[in-house]
Amino acid sequence: MSPRPPIWKELAYGIAALIVSAVVATGGCSNSSTPAPRPSPSPIPTPSSSLGPSPSPIPSPVNFVVMNYASVPPTTDPTYGAIQGYGQATAVPAASPVPTVSSQVVTVHCNQTIRFYNLDRTSPHTASLLGTASGMNWPPNFNNINGATTASPVLTPITTPEFSTGTVFQFSTIPGTSLVYTTGGNAGSFYFGDFYDYKPVIPGFPQMRTVITILCP
Repeated sequence: MSPRPPIWKELAYGIAALIVSAVVATGGCSNSSTPAPRPSPSPIPTPSSSLGPSPSPIPSPVNFVVMNYASVPPTTDPTYGAIQGYGQATAVPAASPVPTVSSQVVTVHCNQTIRFYNLDRTSPHTASLLGTASGMNWPPNFNNINGATTASPVLTPITTPEFSTGTVFQFSTIPGTSLVYTTGGNAGSFYFGDFYDYKPVIPGFPQMRTVITILCP
């Protein structure tokens, strides 16, 4: 029977076994570091409400003024004299059939929307404010500084000084159209004329002009 090893050898063996077990448990490295935490994903931003509300849609017109020159005969109004090239429709003019409209004084109500339509197949036109109507005292010449070059902004009252639709191009496959405007809040009668034809052209074709009368309750 072999003699028992001294007690100090047994202690040494035990300490060595503990060291080996610790190394195995730590993956063979005594100074391994703890893994860093992984960042959480950022939340997806929601659309900002700071952009403001959506723009309001432009209201549809309820008054329809048509423009045509040579193919629409003039009429004579007892108060204002010769009226030529402007008429009034009860609905949006259709492309086909094109409505037949007579030259006339246009009557509308205040605080309503209004739009101008060019039914002339050969010429552009404008509806331009020429002043407050007073009988047959029409201005001798076209006097609106905006005329054909500058259209008044959308929803401008047509009684605003120097109001003009700007050029409304001739009928092609559909009638030419102006922006949508308003009749404003003031009652009265107002001269309107065309930049291109507010002048006598040949006998029988007077100035392209009308009066728009606005009625308020």
